[in-house]
Amino acid sequence: MPSSGDGIRLRSSARTSVGQVRENNEDSVHLWPSEQFVLAVVADGMGGAAAGEEASRMAIEAIQAGMSLRNRDSLERITGLADDDVSDRLKASIQQANLSIMQRSIDEPDMRGMGTTVTLAFVRGREVIVAHVGDSRAYKIKGSSGEIEQITSDHSFVEALLAAGHITPEQALDHPMRNVLYRALGQAEDVDVDIYTTRLEIGDRLVLCSDGLTRHVRPAEIAELVMAEDNPATASKRLIDLANQRGGEDNVSVIVILVESDNADDELATREHVAVAGDEEDTLVLKDKPFNRSDIKNNITPPDTHNSDKPHDPSSALSKQKMQAERISDSAEPLALERLQAAVPVPEPISMPVIGQLQPADRPHECDGEGHDTRVPEQ
Repeated sequence: MPSSGDGIRLRSSARTSVGQVRENNEDSVHLWPSEQFVLAVVADGMGGAAAGEEASRMAIEAIQAGMSLRNRDSLERITGLADDDVSDRLKASIQQANLSIMQRSIDEPDMRGMGTTVTLAFVRGREVIVAHVGDSRAYKIKGSSGEIEQITSDHSFVEALLAAGHITPEQALDHPMRNVLYRALGQAEDVDVDIYTTRLEIGDRLVLCSDGLTRHVRPAEIAELVMAEDNPATASKRLIDLANQRGGEDNVSVIVILVESDNADDELATREHVAVAGDEEDTLVLKDKPFNRSDIKNNITPPDTHNSDKPHDPSSALSKQKMQAERISDSAEPLALERLQAAVPVPEPISMPVIGQLQPADRPHECDGEGHDTRVPEQ
């Protein structure tokens, strides 16, 4: 069980399910616990057949290689890295995964259109660094109140429409484009990776999940279920079971990380405080914003990126192609990416508003036999 050495103990669980509709699981999850930190990743593949499953697997492997997680010595070196260096390595490993997925799409026509989301969290003691592309999410649940905060912003057109004020939260719930992404691995040669930082306190929980969970389970319900369990393995199972009970239209993946104290008295005091805290129904978005191009204009300096960590230039064939994942669901009317971007300029990245109880409610429980997977639009 990882312990940071400063009285903090991290307990974690990763779990994935094929769901109730789809025939194969295109999600991949992984945990790398060490004595000083936990690294956790959820990747939701897309592309149909074996392509999505392969893309998410490739993302996990690229992260493992990029973070040098294959032996104890490399784990110890990561422990001593500064936060900015960790952020750079997280970002570089995701960008390398993107290039590998695109090259595979070019080399093997059967894999054309493969892609994946990635939500990657590095937890060291109380500090958390999240690297993010797509619409898999990271949530922070406060142990003192049960309040849940969404750390990441979805890279989806519906979230862009919502942030721009073109649709209401109610309209977003069943919007035909709700599963369409404007950013994912395998979509373009260059991919921007959002980096978020936050801090955890004793009793807090960190939840990473694919959209197969949030399609059926509201954030307030996620908080309630996770706070009711002291065992992350039980909490992750209950979340997946609930999503499957409500239809399980997509693969469902969940990682739960719990911050505990090594001091028994502190742990008891935390639990007593949680027991008397009032229920919180609001879901907030953390005010921490990822670095983006506008920060440079405003003289905000992002973390340095070491040129030596960047992947080599892709091949000429890769440079000339901008791959788009093929549609694998006919649930939405086809729209070209250019038309969508012309109608709604997509911020990069989106700074989401506080939307409280108007987070997506439960989807219909009936299954149509096809499922509704995350995807990016065809050109």
